[in-house]
Amino acid sequence: MLDYYNYWVKKYVRESNGTTPGGGYYVKMQGTGGDGSEITTSEAHGYGMIIFALMAGEIDDAQYYFDGMLNMFDGHRSTGNPECMSWVIHETELKQYDQGSATDGDMDIAYALLLADKQWGSDGAINYREKGVTMINDGLKMSLVSPSSKRIMLGDWDSNQYSTRSSDWMTGHFRCFYNVTNDQVWMEAVSEVYKLIELISENYSQTTGLMPDFVVNHSPKPAAEYYLDEYKETDEYSWNACRYPWRLTFDYVHFQSSEAKQSMLKLMDFMVAECENTPDNIKAGYRLNGHPLVDYSSGAFVAPLVAASIVDEKHQAFLNKGWETIKSNRESYYGDTICFLNMILISGNWWNPSE
Repeated sequence: MLDYYNYWVKKYVRESNGTTPGGGYYVKMQGTGGDGSEITTSEAHGYGMIIFALMAGEIDDAQYYFDGMLNMFDGHRSTGNPECMSWVIHETELKQYDQGSATDGDMDIAYALLLADKQWGSDGAINYREKGVTMINDGLKMSLVSPSSKRIMLGDWDSNQYSTRSSDWMTGHFRCFYNVTNDQVWMEAVSEVYKLIELISENYSQTTGLMPDFVVNHSPKPAAEYYLDEYKETDEYSWNACRYPWRLTFDYVHFQSSEAKQSMLKLMDFMVAECENTPDNIKAGYRLNGHPLVDYSSGAFVAPLVAASIVDEKHQAFLNKGWETIKSNRESYYGDTICFLNMILISGNWWNPSE
């Protein structure tokens, strides 16, 4: 994994241009829905902070990079809730271009701060735990969890209590947040996620267990095509939902969640048969009935499904083949970063920060 880390840092990690006070580091990428002037997103920022916190046992400069990313977060808070992050950082790094938040980035950043507390402690120059708990209580809970439906909303700009994104169903994160705050809202959010999975699976993906990118309505259903003007397939298992297996597998690995295991086992039984037990055959998107949307693959789709095979030893052969596939994956920011994060989880090097 150290080889992959070195490749990933060299290709994607960049230093601030100095406009952000104190400078720092970010993971270079352009966001879906951005105008092309952004150098990164909060999604990428959360991924990077998690990677550096988890890799600290292998590399000497991990805390240096982590603190640099934390400073960039501090310099680009959301215009909606200052305990969240602007979902983009403009190429100039001027604060006047900062915007509202995106849920996945905020959740991962808060979680990364809990990892940092366990990795380095909070008695030094930065109190990681205090920052993390404040972000959880005043940022995530206040702006990203609907107080009525308990669904995870799309960002601090979203007032729709029923709209939610399957890649934001980070039930393992939520259990960690509960463990460090003792706030029942996080367990209510966990329950709501598994209720949504049950209903969507029963009504739209009975034979596959696939989830759509976005879910809407009180009686949950897939969002329409082109939801939020992202791309056509927002009603299918596409470029957002591809992360869903990774997020739930995390819940199984760290909290032995029976709901996560049941959901992932159904999905994996379908997918292993669909791809003929060959991870290289996984396509980059599926209709909820299991029909492929495209004829090509991506590590962003393969890696989370390889990770999900952890839930039952009957898929050990798939796991073994999949590991060889993802460790050699070299494509772009999204696929490479998701591959790397799932490699850390599969290899047992991702530990529970709330234990």
